Amino acid sequence: MKTEEELRTEYRRQRQELEEQAEAIHRFQKKGEEIAQQTYEAICYQVRQNEEYCTDILEMAQREIEQLETNYRADLQEKQREVRQKAEYAEEQFHKELRQIERNK
Repeated sequence: MKTEEELRTEYRRQRQELEEQAEAIHRFQKKGEEIAQQTYEAICYQVRQNEEYCTDILEMAQREIEQLETNYRADLQEKQREVRQKAEYAEEQFHKELRQIERNK
């Protein structure tokens, strides 16, 4: 059986890992938003250069980008939910094991 200090150390390590995962998801989300914006701006620039030929293409591209962004956000929200669940589980396990240690004292 783990000691209380070992349990606390393991819990802190798990929390740190999960916080790093959450931060990585956040950075990934921001980068994706930047790429989407840059892509949209590049498309708009090309359309302005050839406006008479590209109005329908711009509308189609905009709809496609919006759908991709929606899917992207949904995927990221799912990953964030998974990290939150892991954090909740780690906390529950920590408290459960801590209570067990205290009972065995």
